[in-house]
Amino acid sequence: MAGLEQMKEQRLWLHSQNAAGTAFDNLQNYSDVKLNFQNTSGNFSRPQQGEGERSVGVSSEGFLNLKDAYVWGSFSFTQENKSDAGYNASVTDPFRGMPYYVADSYKSDWRNQYYDLRFRAATPLYWGRLSFGLEGGYQASLAAKQRDPRVDTRFYTLELMPGLCYAINSHHRLGANFLYASVKEDSQMGNSDSYTDQDYYELFGLGVAVKGIGAGRTTNYYGNRLGGAIQYNYAAANLNLLLEGAYSFKAETAEVSYSTPRKIGSVRDQLGEVAVTLYTKGDKLVHHIKMDASYRMIDGIQYINQRDNTESQTGWMEMYSNVRSTYETKSAIFHYSLIRNRGEEYNWRVEALAYYENQEDKYLLPYSIKSHENIYMELCGKKNIILSEKLMRRLLVTLRGGYNKNLSGCYHYGGSHPDYLTVTQMETLDTNYLMADYWRLGAAAVYSQQLKQESHTQVFAQVGFNYVKAEDFGFSHRSYLYVSVGCNF
Repeated sequence: MAGLEQMKEQRLWLHSQNAAGTAFDNLQNYSDVKLNFQNTSGNFSRPQQGEGERSVGVSSEGFLNLKDAYVWGSFSFTQENKSDAGYNASVTDPFRGMPYYVADSYKSDWRNQYYDLRFRAATPLYWGRLSFGLEGGYQASLAAKQRDPRVDTRFYTLELMPGLCYAINSHHRLGANFLYASVKEDSQMGNSDSYTDQDYYELFGLGVAVKGIGAGRTTNYYGNRLGGAIQYNYAAANLNLLLEGAYSFKAETAEVSYSTPRKIGSVRDQLGEVAVTLYTKGDKLVHHIKMDASYRMIDGIQYINQRDNTESQTGWMEMYSNVRSTYETKSAIFHYSLIRNRGEEYNWRVEALAYYENQEDKYLLPYSIKSHENIYMELCGKKNIILSEKLMRRLLVTLRGGYNKNLSGCYHYGGSHPDYLTVTQMETLDTNYLMADYWRLGAAAVYSQQLKQESHTQVFAQVGFNYVKAEDFGFSHRSYLYVSVGCNF
């Protein structure tokens, strides 16, 4: 397992947005398949996440060198059961950057399914200099709330990224790629008990809401994302450097009803990213450095509509729209690994991680603000223990510890309904979570061996546990237990 981990880490272009750079990566074939189980519990979570989550799934990944083409693909399926999740009766993921959804006052179980399919295909170098590539992805999810007001929501996104890469000489390469993605989510609310109406809140951001009663609404979310990235790669015998800059723009709209659609809100979502990856390899030690920084800005647009009561009866007419909210997030991450070589695998590795995030969300009129600024630091150690050279029996042990420190933050609501639970509970609890200091401790162990002597197939079993202890706002803890079994070849 340590050898596979190190091989993937060295493929710098695999972690970029440009599939065309595959020709400059390690071209060794591999495949893996595994079954996964995870159990999460504890009250240290965002309000919509729930106090318990249990998931099972299957995932696979593989790379194939066809000489005249390079192909990589992955697939995963996860069945997730959430318990006691609140303040969401509308969307699969309330944290994806869409503020216009529906909340209710009742905690409920959720039954969710997630599908994720990705592929990469690239050509070898033409004329010794130019390669072409294409990356695609399809993500879909089905989510069902189990308590009135219930919701059945279906989300998908389809993504394509064509690219090219040009080798200036044996050391310097340039790449560029284009991005297009389509986003769609269909959300249908309803009550199984038609004799009892339920309260719900139509959200507009930072606790601003309109209260309703009944069976809720049908909402259609649709949008497109455009973007691109450029890359520069310098490669020498013992050094590999990749620089990447990317920008994307997404426009997504939320409409109520299919028969007489009425726009309630749209987002203009801009994301800029820069990344630096450096890999140096010596006789005994390897240094791996990865730095990423991103800036995300979302404008929330609201609409004023009027029903067409003329003879034509065309439905809802859009009278006016303007930006009523802004959501700004700055983040940066630094990850350093010191690795001790041992043939095609490593003996041990030590990792240091620092992550900074600054988020400032504003509702412009009436003015409200929600913000937090955090820095998280972590140390991790891994030891690859040789149990026996027969069948290459290995035990990979991981220990990690980290601490999150809140630097600043606040939540202030300036609207006309400060008594709504979207203010007093949902946003207040979420702010408390985002501003909480906490400790994180974790341990994992992976046992692996060859299926039989001289076989390239390895089987493995993994178990891991993470424990997060909060220090503020009455939170207790959050624990994560995960188990997986599988094989790679």
